[in-house]
Amino acid sequence: MLDREGPDLLTHFEWHGSKKHAAYVGATKSDERRLLWYDELLGAPLPDLKDWVAPSLRQYLGDGNRKRAPAPIGDSPSSGQLNLVSEDAVSALGDIFQRHTFLYPVLLEDAAERLFFMVVPNTKIDCIDRERSKGMRAKYGPNPHLFASIDEWIFREDEIGDADMFVLPDSPTTTFVSERFKQRVIDAGLKGFCLKRYFWEEDPFIS
Repeated sequence: MLDREGPDLLTHFEWHGSKKHAAYVGATKSDERRLLWYDELLGAPLPDLKDWVAPSLRQYLGDGNRKRAPAPIGDSPSSGQLNLVSEDAVSALGDIFQRHTFLYPVLLEDAAERLFFMVVPNTKIDCIDRERSKGMRAKYGPNPHLFASIDEWIFREDEIGDADMFVLPDSPTTTFVSERFKQRVIDAGLKGFCLKRYFWEEDPFIS
């Protein structure tokens, strides 16, 4: 394991959906395909924002006999590999989202009175130290040096600059955010953000 006290692990977090808050799936197969835009086989290509038709999403409550009670929605619900954000989150973090993402509207069936958006990161930085970081290497595709999943990441900080949000070439949806991003979440009192310093962190930051 990497040294938890080292400076390399104290600079950026991976943004996850909080297990204490709601997660969503497409209400229909067509809605689900729009959510899977990053998957060439299962998803529909992501259109320009002007051509986007907002999908309807319903809270995932389990399958079969393993139904569970609805969870709080918060300001950062998730849908599989995607992060969703509330209008309040967009207001509080708007400059960061404007710099680093496209925001596609979505409709939550159990929160029809509120506005939510699917976060599509558009800042890609190949800043990971591939020798010192740990994870599973991609077995398929043209770039076997990429990670299929990353457990512990060390970044070349000088290549990140002042970016407060970015993805790696390895994944279009795995989103890393800065300490400034985290502090803005805290200052705004936003709920449901889960930020991890490494993937298997047992006690991550949850707002």
